[in-house]
Amino acid sequence: EDSAAMSRRFFWVVDITERIGFYVLRRGVEQRARLAHELAFEWPKVMFEQLIQAAVDVVNAKVVHVQDVKDVTSDSRFWYSVGWLQFLYSANALVCGTLRLDEQASRGPKVEYERFILEGINKCEPLSEFKRWQKHPSAKVPDMLSVGKFRLTRDFCSFLTHSNLVPVSFRRVCLLCDIWEHIQQEAERNRPAGLERVQPLHLEVPRDPQVLMEVLLATFDGLTDAQLRRPLRVTFAGEEAIGPGVTKEFFKVAFRSFLNSSAGAAGESAEVGCKGVKMFSCNDHRTYWFDEDATNADAFRACGILLGQAVLNNVFVPNIFPRVLYARLLHDLDSPCSGPLGLEDLASVEPEVAKTMRRLLDHVGDDIAELFGDLGWARTGRIPDDCQLTQANKQSFVQAYIDWFFRERVARQLEPLSAGFRAVLGGSVLLRSIVDAVQLEKIVCGGAVPVDAAAMRRGATHEGWTEEELAEYLPMFWDVLMGLSEVEKVQFVVFVTASDRVPLRGWQDLGLIVYKDGVGDERLPRAYTCFSQLLLPRYSDRETLRKCLLLAVANSEGFGLR
Repeated sequence: EDSAAMSRRFFWVVDITERIGFYVLRRGVEQRARLAHELAFEWPKVMFEQLIQAAVDVVNAKVVHVQDVKDVTSDSRFWYSVGWLQFLYSANALVCGTLRLDEQASRGPKVEYERFILEGINKCEPLSEFKRWQKHPSAKVPDMLSVGKFRLTRDFCSFLTHSNLVPVSFRRVCLLCDIWEHIQQEAERNRPAGLERVQPLHLEVPRDPQVLMEVLLATFDGLTDAQLRRPLRVTFAGEEAIGPGVTKEFFKVAFRSFLNSSAGAAGESAEVGCKGVKMFSCNDHRTYWFDEDATNADAFRACGILLGQAVLNNVFVPNIFPRVLYARLLHDLDSPCSGPLGLEDLASVEPEVAKTMRRLLDHVGDDIAELFGDLGWARTGRIPDDCQLTQANKQSFVQAYIDWFFRERVARQLEPLSAGFRAVLGGSVLLRSIVDAVQLEKIVCGGAVPVDAAAMRRGATHEGWTEEELAEYLPMFWDVLMGLSEVEKVQFVVFVTASDRVPLRGWQDLGLIVYKDGVGDERLPRAYTCFSQLLLPRYSDRETLRKCLLLAVANSEGFGLR
């Protein structure tokens, strides 16, 4: 196919996509809802993905040219294709409200939300787009399935208004523009005579984790929010190196010190009763949550300051906290994007408790109070103390428990951590307006870390295998694993550990144990997720090994709260 034919085909696709957007968005609510249902539930997934990809490609191809135009609203055909993409996004989410047989939790979207991200926006100028967004910071994308009559407005014709389609990297830079503008305005108001620019906050810290924590608590103590809202200039004691690499290393060491240190070990005496208590506990999902016995508010405030400073210094931190923490941070910023908390949030911290709650909600007998009791929690005014669990109130009862679990139960730990985070980033209007928990998690932690099968192999142990099998069969297993697609590798990690998160120190710390589980092509691999143990049979050939491994992984999905 010559270049002229390719060009004609491309412009045909652009024209058709823009016409479809115009036609669909001008239909009535009932017609749009019917089309969305057809796409979500009747169309094959492959065809739906192709439709999404075509819309994404069209918008990506034109996005830079649209920003270069002085009046970005002038290209109405372009913005109708953006509206069409938002319509597909809403249709894609319809599946989330349904349950499949034997599932504990609702289904996810038909297509991963990442497929909608417009990477072409990364070629645009963040500061210009941020300035454009500042003119209408409260703008929201209308619900494309329920809005009575769709119209293109100046609010709609801004990339940041469509925050669900904007790449995290671009949104992060816009957030930094917002924060730095706030810092500079504050500095100009409080600047001493002769001082022309924002002065960094100097830190000289040791590498010893426990001593480092003590230094940070002493440094942050007494500093105001304005004093904390400055970039860091970090050096390690006795070392001359300075710069971005040192700053990244500092955050890595600092977060390890907070995760491994005792809440009473720095700044608090043993008499307080928490000497030796960890600040955070790690669960089976390799996420860290508050230890309720830890009471050192200064330590949690310092941890929150570090989370905010990581964003300010353009450093990603390990993805060690559950997403619900970021939802709580947004809630404390009075963000409209924080959203209500539910069973899946509870499952990310206490999966067994969440399963009990699901069984409670599914129970239909009048003996519900006798079977489940009062769930053993302090009511704290959310429901009357003498309220008994019944079929009529079980929904509100469970919701009250979830709200208590993520608020009053961890208030002593969460409130100072949230205060430290707000001290650094709380001035950002963008953060308080258009960033949800998923996006904030990615802003702080970056995207998913690809599964490094080679690193997993370095940290793995093998049990029950002969010397010959260790030399010949197991290398074939690792070769098969390394040859899987990224999605299949993630599914394998979930199969053997019940979590897709990278360990704090990297994939080599997954601690996988590959145990021999007999011989025979009719057997499937099994896993004990609590011990990160893979029970792997010996198969007759490489292809059978690959086929049985993928079949076992596929059959393990769809059960339990994830």
